[in-house]
Amino acid sequence: MEKKKKFNYLTIIAGLVLISLICLILYIAREYVIISALQKQYTQNQEDTDYQYHCAFITSSVTAFWDTAFESAREEGIPYGIYVEDFGKSLDLSYTTNDLLKMAIAANVDAIMIEANGEYSTTQLMNKAVEAGIAVSTIYRDNINSDRYSYTGINNVTIGYDYGSLALKYANDTDSNVMVILDSQEQDTESRLLISGIGKALEEQRSDMKLDTMKLNNSNTFEVEESIREFLKNNHDKTDIVICTTLQQTQSVSQIAVDMNYVGDFIIIGSYQNDSVLEYLSSGVISANIVIDAAQMGKRAVDNLAEYLEYGHTSDYSQVDVHTLEQSDAIRQLNTLQTETESETGKGA
Repeated sequence: MEKKKKFNYLTIIAGLVLISLICLILYIAREYVIISALQKQYTQNQEDTDYQYHCAFITSSVTAFWDTAFESAREEGIPYGIYVEDFGKSLDLSYTTNDLLKMAIAANVDAIMIEANGEYSTTQLMNKAVEAGIAVSTIYRDNINSDRYSYTGINNVTIGYDYGSLALKYANDTDSNVMVILDSQEQDTESRLLISGIGKALEEQRSDMKLDTMKLNNSNTFEVEESIREFLKNNHDKTDIVICTTLQQTQSVSQIAVDMNYVGDFIIIGSYQNDSVLEYLSSGVISANIVIDAAQMGKRAVDNLAEYLEYGHTSDYSQVDVHTLEQSDAIRQLNTLQTETESETGKGA
């Protein structure tokens, strides 16, 4: 009996050791595939591009906003001899921010521009890159715990103040109920600063508006849409203003308001801009949007990098402009787009 127990015990131990070895082998294989893919891409880039510095542009988002920011950064880098690469875009698989950071370090790039987050593992990798002599800066989202040399982006208090001012402008009553939808990917500090800015705007006008918040994970489109749908279904008659802080939230709230015949029941103040947002604005579904100048952000980030590479220092923080987009602005932009489209069609005829 004792021998049988001992045998079972040894079998379990052997099984656990085997599983651990398999996991280790799989992890090593995955890291090898990632690094090999990057090295192949990097070698090709070296052959095809003439530049003095190589900068990895890393973001966790794939949107028109980031396309604009990247293109602006890429163009701004050319006269400086800086090749800004949309890092990992040409790889067959999609990788996490940390994977892309590991790739950039392995490729020994000269600089990294990253849409940061507050994760400890990401901070460690950013610091590892700095230790390796890579110039690391953050763009749009900062990481103050890292050793990055500069941050280019928005001031959350200022943008919060702009949201609050728009809420006051479009509110029907001074005691309106305001729901602010936050991005759960943002650090708590950033969210608190944003709400502080909204509160400051309301306080200056001695408004009795009541603020409430909800956090949604914008990396999961289905979760965002379902959460918003459920909230509006139960609260559309008790909510006067909805402030959306991301493009995805803005589109989801607007479309659900249309689908469920809630247009006019509450005011929508959104964020960012694309064709569908312009349509919602022009038709009055959205009252106003806060738009961050993505092109300026990419340009300033590269200007700061060029200064840092040449002199070893630059501004610790560069603020990006923010402007308001309202119905008349959207109508004007759509008319311009239509005129341009008709002109292009006429040329091709």
